[in-house]
Amino acid sequence: QVPPSGSPTILLADGPVTGGYPVIATVLDADLDLLAQAGPGATIRFIHATQH
Repeated sequence: QVPPSGSPTILLADGPVTGGYPVIATVLDADLDLLAQAGPGATIRFIHATQH
């Protein structure tokens, strides 16, 4: 989600979509374990991927 502050928030399985903020991306299942290990404030880079 991207709130008005412009700082994206990544919600995992237990994080509901709330606040009506735009959802700009999803994380591939294969990358969820790596993402879950990133600490608060970690720099995360997203790249475009296509579905196969």
